[in-house]
Amino acid sequence: MLSGMSSGNPQPGRSLRVSTDLVIETPENVVLTYRLAGPAARLLAYTVDFFLRAALLSVMYRLVGLGFAAGLGGISLGMLLLMMFFIDWAYYGISEGFFRGKTIGKHVFGLRVIQEEGYPITLWGALLRNIVRAADSLPLYVIFPFYGAGFITMLAAGRFRRLGDLVARTAVIEERRVSVPREPIILEKIEPLPRTDLGGYVPSGQTLALIEQFLGRRHVLTYRRGHAMAYILARALAKKLAYAGDPQLVDRYPMAFLARVYATFFQVHEDDDAEDAAQGKAGAAGRPRPALAGAAP
Repeated sequence: MLSGMSSGNPQPGRSLRVSTDLVIETPENVVLTYRLAGPAARLLAYTVDFFLRAALLSVMYRLVGLGFAAGLGGISLGMLLLMMFFIDWAYYGISEGFFRGKTIGKHVFGLRVIQEEGYPITLWGALLRNIVRAADSLPLYVIFPFYGAGFITMLAAGRFRRLGDLVARTAVIEERRVSVPREPIILEKIEPLPRTDLGGYVPSGQTLALIEQFLGRRHVLTYRRGHAMAYILARALAKKLAYAGDPQLVDRYPMAFLARVYATFFQVHEDDDAEDAAQGKAGAAGRPRPALAGAAP
């Protein structure tokens, strides 16, 4: 976590820098980079959740008062204790377990809990990290009167993990919405497939839209990764199309094959859409208009 220190050549004058990046390499050799959420952002999210829970408890206290006034003191007290247990202990665990690692406060500030390996948090992990919250909230003298144990652990353990994160093997990250740019497909530079090499199957508009989305973002992939991802769809389409052309085009250049499939059938769907629109207008013109209420026949 502290990257400004070097055991071989210490530099006392160099400032310490806390890394906020969580880099994970998956078994498929894909490198994922997350931005860790610091104590300030997590405190703000906790504040929102705290006031929300306080508001719920306030409503419950009022309902309990009404219950005592109506002679239902025992039932009202039991419901109050049950709700206090749920709000204090189950709120975080259930929210993070069923809502992609988010509570309402985390959602407001764009935070999310994940497993250390980069996977979405499990229900057991969410419950476990929040059971240990009681230990994290312990104060440490006057210096850290609020969540002292958790704050010290976040600084000492690395990756801003409190005790609950260490036990459940989780981390809190900041969500970043990335808009991947697209490059247009220039059909004039793509040669369609010969009709003699194809059967009678015509890909659906959804399939062509999928190919368009993939080819529009092909520049963000490496050459090898792009062909590996395109190979599955290319083989399936070649089988449905009864493609009788060069098999090397499908096996070695699947992205090029998908592009040629798109160029071959894109105009077909464009002509079908234009024909449907023309038939719709003609049908509307040939139908008699309904008479207005009160108009003379």
